[in-house]
Amino acid sequence: MVKTTDYFEDFARHKHPEVQREWIERVLANPVKTEQQENRRISYWGNIVEANNRVLRVITLDDGETVHNAFFDRNFYRRQQRGEEPR
Repeated sequence: MVKTTDYFEDFARHKHPEVQREWIERVLANPVKTEQQENRRISYWGNIVEANNRVLRVITLDDGETVHNAFFDRNFYRRQQRGEEPR
């Protein structure tokens, strides 16, 4: 089961209702890329086959487990198509 912040439950889930928790778990377990942000949160990216191979970005707190946000990242997807990001 995914741990989440109040922000995720109160805002992000409602803004991005198409994002399934199963997809979040999959990206956290097997990301194509991981990067620590300046604020110490961690971004994970992964392709979701069921969503036309769109790229889901999952942002966790610095513990790497508690999900703060999750959304489809068009910019990463475009960079991926140009070969600038891993698949």
